[in-house]
Amino acid sequence: MTPVPNTSHPNEGNQKRIGIVGTGIMGAGIAQVAAVHGCTVELLDANPQIVERSLGEIVKRLDRLIEKGQLTPEERNRTCNRLRPTSRVESLATCDIVLEAVSEDLDIKTKVLGPIAAQASPHTIFSSNTSSLSITRIGHAIGMSRRMVGMHFFNPAWLMPLVEVIAGKETDSSVVEEVAALASSWGKTVVRAKDTPGFIVNRVARGYYLEALRMLGEGVAGIAEIDRTMKQLGGFRLGPFELMDLVGIDVNYSVSSSVWEQLGRPARLAPHPIQVELRHRGQLGRKSKRGFYDYTKEPPVPAVEGERRTFEVPQALCEAVDAFVQRASDQSGTGLEDYVFARILATIINEAALVHDEEVASRQDIDTAMRLGTNYPHGPLDWAEKIEFGNCGRMLLALNGTVADARFRPAALLQE
Repeated sequence: MTPVPNTSHPNEGNQKRIGIVGTGIMGAGIAQVAAVHGCTVELLDANPQIVERSLGEIVKRLDRLIEKGQLTPEERNRTCNRLRPTSRVESLATCDIVLEAVSEDLDIKTKVLGPIAAQASPHTIFSSNTSSLSITRIGHAIGMSRRMVGMHFFNPAWLMPLVEVIAGKETDSSVVEEVAALASSWGKTVVRAKDTPGFIVNRVARGYYLEALRMLGEGVAGIAEIDRTMKQLGGFRLGPFELMDLVGIDVNYSVSSSVWEQLGRPARLAPHPIQVELRHRGQLGRKSKRGFYDYTKEPPVPAVEGERRTFEVPQALCEAVDAFVQRASDQSGTGLEDYVFARILATIINEAALVHDEEVASRQDIDTAMRLGTNYPHGPLDWAEKIEFGNCGRMLLALNGTVADARFRPAALLQE
């Protein structure tokens, strides 16, 4: 699925002033969306050169939309006039909403928001584009607990249709409603989540990467084999190793570590040593031309070789895999491919069910978030219903009998 930005009919009547702190890829993308839809955007960055470069990239993207007939030259000009670089904190302090899009580090986020909060007008709302950090802690740190909300966009923000809106524990409900309405007016699909590590997408998606890494480390299958299996049997657009290379192995590891630490280090979410090793080597994926694949070759070839080992699958697990895959996929694979697919998908489904059990988000929002935020072919709980919750639970129980860390223990929703 390639989302199309909602730019054909910008909302000229939306006169809100938006302050963006941090104008890298995410900040600039959000600024573009806001400006196209009628908002005046104040852009602040510690490095003015980043602001200028980002403005140039925005203009290029707007020009491409004109070429595609999705924007007129007049709309492009009005959009550019709404983008206003500034070096003054005071310029953001009077904005309707201040949104930070700086590094995924709690101290850095509070450091850049603190001076703005100290001068803020009484009506200013503060929001963070964090993918996994606590909105409540950020709000406390800057003295804005009631006016702090999460507004998590997905990259590229000008294309991806999803925004996760996260209420801190003390956030006013009116603030959450205002931010959700604003994101909707920008053509985004809004899902709501409680303030828990990783929210919806960056928590539920962990299993896609981590269980693939564990199977690589165990010698069950190689990276190309695992990627091919998930695309063929599951209909995923990219395999887990291809996706980690696209996102960046350092970024993926950082989010995995953050979610794992904040949730109390559960075994099922533990980062894998292979991630650590590649990160230390600077083998970060596409951006370094080498990650799990070598991108100096065309087509890319595997750059990480696992040691293949023989292993036996207990009869009960074989039967559970067969029952699971028959309902989960309309494709047939080898016994090994069925095992790989079932093990990864069952892990994703279980995390989604745990998010549901913990009332982090509604079932509908969980499924919507994973379809739109990660391009999954189905929402994981809709997929689980197709497979049957009981089959998912039996699959997880059978897997759990093969490990010592109980990481496959099924969520209550799946224990029929």
